[in-house]
Amino acid sequence: MTREIFVVDDNADFQFIFFKLLKELKRPYAVTFFENAKACHQHMLTLQLKNAPVRPSLILTDLHMPGMNGLQLLRMLKSSLPANDTSVYEPAVVVMSSYMPDGQVLQCYEAGADAVIMKPADFALLKMTVESICNFWLERKI
Repeated sequence: MTREIFVVDDNADFQFIFFKLLKELKRPYAVTFFENAKACHQHMLTLQLKNAPVRPSLILTDLHMPGMNGLQLLRMLKSSLPANDTSVYEPAVVVMSSYMPDGQVLQCYEAGADAVIMKPADFALLKMTVESICNFWLERKI
């Protein structure tokens, strides 16, 4: 079964790099890119309304984007889940940014982020980070 990743980032260069990194991993993942948080949120609502059988296993979102930012997206995703319904599939949400003050890290965790990670500027380190994220959130036994 192929796991799907939603990548939400307004930076086309990061999207391209992330796509290339995913292609180099040992296991194939389906990936859908969104250039803003609002588009991802609308797509998630559509999947939920249609009770789509295939939903993302992981959402990787940038924190700083124009319009709706990653923190707002995270809050909306978490609030759109029915309360106390354990049958609802909930993807892991990882917030990743190149700039993140301590206060924002705490806000992300309080809003329900599964992980908050700094985007490494070094390509090799970014590759290891992406591989680690995928291994942990997509390959673990649930």
